[in-house]
Amino acid sequence: MTQVLKDEILYCERCGISFLWSVEEQAEEQAGRARRPLLCPGCRHSLPPAGRERGLVKWWSVRKKYGFIVRAGHPDIFAHRSQLQDASRLREGDLVEFGVEEREKGPVAVAIRVLER
Repeated sequence: MTQVLKDEILYCERCGISFLWSVEEQAEEQAGRARRPLLCPGCRHSLPPAGRERGLVKWWSVRKKYGFIVRAGHPDIFAHRSQLQDASRLREGDLVEFGVEEREKGPVAVAIRVLER
């Protein structure tokens, strides 16, 4: 006998708000293409994916091709042009998403993507 799926109400682990987990989304999970969501759509949209961070460009030198990104709860992080994925340079105030990699001189931003100018 097959299980009949129904829309379910789930609660976000971050903000506690209730949200709908639709039959279509559940079918995606059963097919192995998705997982049961732990966060509401708002938190999923506003938070970076696992292993990534978000920050604001504090300073950028076009001539030197590097700068620094301010991130919440951590010291500023070094960013180099070679790590930009979708832009040739950054501007002060850009909202960016990035990974963090430890190098000899400390942490650096890698795979930097501009979210908003």
